[in-house]
Amino acid sequence: MVLSAGGVDCAVLTQMRDTLSHRGPDDAGLWISPDGGAGLAHRRLSILDLSEKGRQPMADDLGRAVIVYNGEVYNFADLRRELQAGGAVFHSDTDTEVVLQAYLAWGETFVDHLEGMFAIALWDVPNRKLLLVRDRLGIKPLFYALDGGGIIFGSEIRAVLASECISRDLSPEAAWDFFSYGYVPTPATIYRKVFKLPPATMLRYQAGEVELANYWAPQFECLGDSPETAAGKLREHIDRAVEDYLVADVPTGAYLSGGVDSSIVTQRAAAIFREQASTHRLGGANLHTFTIGFDVEEHSEAPQARAAAERFGTEHTELIVSREMAHEHDETILDLFDEPFAASSTIPMTFLAALARRKATVALCGEGGDETFGGYSWYRSWLEFQKPSFWKSPFGKSACKMFETLFGRRKKKWRLAALESVELYAQLMGAVTGQDKRRIFSAELAEHMQHRDNAAYFRQHWRDDLPPMARMQYVDLCTFLPDLNLTRADRTSMRVGLELRVPLLNHRLVEYVIGLQQSVRNGGDELKGLFKRTVEDRLPEDIRTRKKKGFSAPVKQWFTPADLRKLLADVRAEKPDLARAWLAGDLEKHAAVLTGSRGYKLWVFLQWLRKNG
Repeated sequence: MVLSAGGVDCAVLTQMRDTLSHRGPDDAGLWISPDGGAGLAHRRLSILDLSEKGRQPMADDLGRAVIVYNGEVYNFADLRRELQAGGAVFHSDTDTEVVLQAYLAWGETFVDHLEGMFAIALWDVPNRKLLLVRDRLGIKPLFYALDGGGIIFGSEIRAVLASECISRDLSPEAAWDFFSYGYVPTPATIYRKVFKLPPATMLRYQAGEVELANYWAPQFECLGDSPETAAGKLREHIDRAVEDYLVADVPTGAYLSGGVDSSIVTQRAAAIFREQASTHRLGGANLHTFTIGFDVEEHSEAPQARAAAERFGTEHTELIVSREMAHEHDETILDLFDEPFAASSTIPMTFLAALARRKATVALCGEGGDETFGGYSWYRSWLEFQKPSFWKSPFGKSACKMFETLFGRRKKKWRLAALESVELYAQLMGAVTGQDKRRIFSAELAEHMQHRDNAAYFRQHWRDDLPPMARMQYVDLCTFLPDLNLTRADRTSMRVGLELRVPLLNHRLVEYVIGLQQSVRNGGDELKGLFKRTVEDRLPEDIRTRKKKGFSAPVKQWFTPADLRKLLADVRAEKPDLARAWLAGDLEKHAAVLTGSRGYKLWVFLQWLRKNG
């Protein structure tokens, strides 16, 4: 966690490590180099080989390299056999030792051999070189900060800040961007001096120099398989991924919503548990499933999940979450991310992880299916807005502006129709407009941000060379998936020491699906077309065809304008100087206009500023 020219303080390293006790409640380890210049620390969640042989930090017999590692490498058994054939000797049955020996055998190309989710730190002793590596799709997090002649890193921001040598200065730019995306986009954080390591990136730190290198990128539209061939191969990918991701020495479960993604993962996992084949290293005799419902009926999928669990023969547990329960856990949910983060689905997933942890240490979920297979409703909405429209014409734009001048507002459909492609995409994703942001922030901050691009992060990944739906999938894979969906999944599960696995984001599966032509993957712009055809004989029709609800909390009912006004009054009363520096003087008036996901962004930001500003 620390590499320092001034030497590593054992007490500080321990303090950093233990801020992450929730991520690793089963064991703790510490290693400091003989010269005192490098230190690694680890909290362990025991999943494979529960003995002391799996303790980290872990070094090889000759002391050539030391590793700390968070995650799972699912092809570790195959890699182990390959490395043994080359002369490697193993002392544990862990994937950690496989990753360590892979580096010793193959050098920095070792990462190309790994299939799974991981955040890895490797200290190469003879070369005095540190490698930080994050998995291809950003399933596991890794943060770092530079400190004069050294580098500090950890799985969460809190571990980096616990070193007490990194400035806690806040970034107004990051706060401004948060209102566009609902998260602070990579590589920034809300703290000026702390950074996220991007997905599929290796950071090399040697002789005081930092070098970042990307080792993988999604490749679209490069395969020519027919729909029939594609369906067969996709089925094989899904089956293999679920089987590999079930390997554990601890009780295993699955998140089940009753939708297509979680249902196909659960269906295959339940079948493997029923088979109980000797080749399957399973944690327990039965598959447990878990779901969360809401006290707002139109948001709840509990009945569908219950019916799916009955069909698949799992041991099912559910919990209904109310507005009162959500607000009782405001502080817990706010504390998960160490910076503003406004995915309302964090609320049910926090309860879901705690529910699952009562019976399981590992859980599978259907995360990533919408990005991989093309399933989001905003894809269809964006495509609709590409059609010719009166409101895109110069006369239509003038009429729209005239309406806004007369009535002080602009009808949403007219405004969206006139936006260019990336701005439209940002608005469909729930971005707060630049105009609205200027009404949220103080005049000084708003002036400072007046030329900031409100869709820059999406624009960075927008590729006009791809077909329309692939264009949006690519953006989502690079931004929305790692920065929001996977961040939410990681923090909510690891808060209670639950390892959440995502078989639909096996990178071989992802590579295959997105490599297909759009006419095969989503012919006629059909959402999840290939995927649904592939699994149609495994899932009942009511699951395959029912309307997608998503997993967002009913924020419109749970976080009202009255709630916002009360919270704002509390912030002004408790921290008047902070409120004057950051917030518009008449924000109370504007807060009433922000509802739904946009109002929830303001709620989260005010809560975070109140506690951390």
